[in-house]
Amino acid sequence: MLSRVKRHSFFFGISIVTLWVFLTFFELRRTALSCRTVASCLGLDIQHWQGYQYPLPTAAEPLETQRTFHDGTLQFRRQLATADPEVLVLLLNRDGTSWSRDFRSGQRGAYDFADLLVSTRLNLSTVSVAMLTSSAEEFDSFSKAMRDLPLARLTIYLRDDDDQGVSYEGRHNPAVQLTRRARLATLRNYLMLSALEDERHVLWLDADVAAISRDVVQTMLARSDSTPAAGIITARCEQHNMENYDKNAWKITPETPLGPVADGDREDAVRTLVDTRLFVPAVIQGSGDDAIMPLDSVGGAILYIRSGLVRQGLTFPPYNVVGTTWSQPGWIGVETEGLCYVARQFEGGGCYVLGGSHHVRHTDWG
Repeated sequence: MLSRVKRHSFFFGISIVTLWVFLTFFELRRTALSCRTVASCLGLDIQHWQGYQYPLPTAAEPLETQRTFHDGTLQFRRQLATADPEVLVLLLNRDGTSWSRDFRSGQRGAYDFADLLVSTRLNLSTVSVAMLTSSAEEFDSFSKAMRDLPLARLTIYLRDDDDQGVSYEGRHNPAVQLTRRARLATLRNYLMLSALEDERHVLWLDADVAAISRDVVQTMLARSDSTPAAGIITARCEQHNMENYDKNAWKITPETPLGPVADGDREDAVRTLVDTRLFVPAVIQGSGDDAIMPLDSVGGAILYIRSGLVRQGLTFPPYNVVGTTWSQPGWIGVETEGLCYVARQFEGGGCYVLGGSHHVRHTDWG
């Protein structure tokens, strides 16, 4: 009797291990897979491909071209003959690790981003997508993953990234933040200025965003159209039990230094800002889904920019722009944190965050 129990326990243990290996390293479909719940583990609640019909704009095959720029950047483009996109979706990708991992799932990839894009429920025939990567493998993989989506235009740039050896896992190290984010700003600017054509809206999505709440993108577009001042809009970013993952989105308080800061007082000014700023959960507390609240800084997990601001000259500062003098850069405001500071000089350059339940979810790793 005892040996039979041991034998059953052994086979049960083997079955559990086999199932774990299968679910971790093999996907039943070439889209997103996560085992956060039993349903999602079986692919029952995240199959965005099913039950959603796309209006196909044309029966003609899309035109594909590939060229190398004078600076050595390789560009791949796939475009429908009738392409007239309204929304430009942008993302940066260093290599395969940029997609990150989710709870009890294997490494995410380009097909997961395709699934995320479908989950926005946008009419993809009005959407263009552009990605900048430094990985030849991801350059090819992204093209294949996007092939079955009826995008108005797909553009992929392959460009060497001098990242000073900062890994995905080490990107939050305070010692590398200024250098890393300055580099990110130049990459964002390169991609945005290269890819933007006649689109009305620009939407940034981080490669390691795993899910978005329903209609968050449509709400951003609607709020920008109905609120002339709202040229830049973001949403709360969460991660498993972390209510606020993106610490680059915040609002200043009356205690925050707003005027010129003497050279010797810069470190104190930074500390005061860090200690007194309000993060998104506090800003949107008690608000409804139809509300937008003003911010002074935004993050890049999900970030909407009215394209007219870019055409007027708005870009991501590759240095601390707040408090800049002729002799040195400022004391804060690099990349997305300086975007609102610059945008306030433009008509319609106000920064806002969606209220209520609107959010995106960052992957569990990273």
